[in-house]
Amino acid sequence: MLTLGDLKKSPDRLAEIGGADVLIAASAGTEIVVREAPRSPEATVVFQHETIAMMRAERAEEVEKLKKQLGARSAVIPIKKKPSSFWDHITVGRAQSSDIVLEDPAVSNVHAHIALEVDGHPVSVQDLGSSNGTFVNRGPLQPHKLTPLCSGDCVRFGQTVFYYVTQAMLRDVLGAAEPQPNLSKGRRQ
Repeated sequence: MLTLGDLKKSPDRLAEIGGADVLIAASAGTEIVVREAPRSPEATVVFQHETIAMMRAERAEEVEKLKKQLGARSAVIPIKKKPSSFWDHITVGRAQSSDIVLEDPAVSNVHAHIALEVDGHPVSVQDLGSSNGTFVNRGPLQPHKLTPLCSGDCVRFGQTVFYYVTQAMLRDVLGAAEPQPNLSKGRRQ
């Protein structure tokens, strides 16, 4: 199993995730809300630069909160289907046939579905009527109803706590800078 510590030691192991968003296990197993409820954008042309600066500051604050909830041993689980999967969506559960297998007695055999690109949302989660429920940011999900996720959301299946993290936020958590083009190529000195 890939851990956050593995990715920090060897950033080239990001290729193992294959560009997928991830669930990262909380190190202490406690639910901390990292991402506050989104505000409606009120930017105007005059203040657009201030709005962008404020959004960057909020994102940096979210990343710092998230880093405090994760440890080197936190499992990093790509959100993707197994090649042998027969479900339409990514399944989360105790059953070995699940795409994301959780060894938690509070998790049902087929506990939840994660849907990609449904109704304009990149990632959504749906509880399947599990015994112990699925929670997003401490709020219980209504069974069989898709709930969109945003990067930094705290997701709990049974007693197992994860944070949903996009590839962009994962790079921020790891401290990896985006690759910059080499502008010196082709210049004469």
